[in-house]
Amino acid sequence: MTRTIRIAYLIDTISSDKAGTEKQLLNILKRLPVDPLVICLHDSPWLAANRLPCDVVTLGYRGFLAPGFPLVLASYLRLLKERNIDIVQTFFEDSMFVGFLGKVLSRRRHALVVSRRDLGLGSDEPAYHGLFRRIRPHVFRLSDGIAVNAHAIKDHVAAYEQVPPDKITVIGNGLDLPVPPPVLPSLFREVKADVWIAIAANLKPIKRIDLLVRALAHLKDTGVKDVVRAVVLGEGRLESELTHLATDLGIGDRVHFVGAVENVSDYLYGADIGVLCSDKEGLSNAILEYMACGLPVVATDAGGNGELVNEMNGACVPTGDHVALAHALARLIESPRLRKELGAHSLEKVRQNFTWDKVLPQWENFYDSLAKGLARGNNPVENTHAEA
Repeated sequence: MTRTIRIAYLIDTISSDKAGTEKQLLNILKRLPVDPLVICLHDSPWLAANRLPCDVVTLGYRGFLAPGFPLVLASYLRLLKERNIDIVQTFFEDSMFVGFLGKVLSRRRHALVVSRRDLGLGSDEPAYHGLFRRIRPHVFRLSDGIAVNAHAIKDHVAAYEQVPPDKITVIGNGLDLPVPPPVLPSLFREVKADVWIAIAANLKPIKRIDLLVRALAHLKDTGVKDVVRAVVLGEGRLESELTHLATDLGIGDRVHFVGAVENVSDYLYGADIGVLCSDKEGLSNAILEYMACGLPVVATDAGGNGELVNEMNGACVPTGDHVALAHALARLIESPRLRKELGAHSLEKVRQNFTWDKVLPQWENFYDSLAKGLARGNNPVENTHAEA
């Protein structure tokens, strides 16, 4: 970067260091040579218990219609002025609109960057997002840049929000290559299987873990001889429902729900295949973690999944189709050689495109172009792409 840039990362809150967006942000904070400030709309137990490598301010936000919202906005505007902020980058919908109002009302000239990392929350999407969808085109027009992590999201935003494509910058997710554990988790020692399938996902409707359960039942019913088990790495309100589904389908002993785990990669190194069967995705951290552990991947063709998974390292199948998922899994189950070959391609693709030493320079160039644009007094974005 040409100089130290004062960036405010505006986010609803940070409730975990495991969730995709929060994990990416925390890694950027640790690595980039910027002068960052994290502004959270509201507090969280995780924030109260953990220290970040920069200043953190919470605004006490309780919603746009809450009586205290004008004070929240006033506090935000004061921060922009006192900290001489050059760039505000927003994450999630509420923060997007606070950032938008700050751009309109602030006397401090700064660049506004809107982050889009998914294509929506499906049936979990809050009702007020309907109002946001109406306002969003105005936000995008006023913003100085839109940062997305997949070309599928760029195409979606350009088409549905009527945003010029050259205003949208694609920068993929970054990750560190994991180290194999000295000892695999006890599950793999205590429960025997010919093939282990891993899925790392929150147990919520959009992730469609029920498809994997049904695919496993289909494999059993169609006479696949190998003992195939699945380990589900994640927690959520659907665990009881999914457990009952597996039992009803006669495979209750083949689906193991271990909850949220500290080191996902420890379990992935014990697995043979990674699966993600979501209805919607951005650029999936889970798939990247599978690939970084050398796994072949079977995923639904949602969002940016096809940018990570193809015939060289696995297969993409239609969303909502458990039979297609079962067929793709059967091909890998039947061939250890194929699993090894495709898994090697997965690992190489991560090394070439998604390690932090590949991703960080793209963020540096992006922020540098924004800062230079501010200095020139014109639209600062110079589009940057991370090809998967």
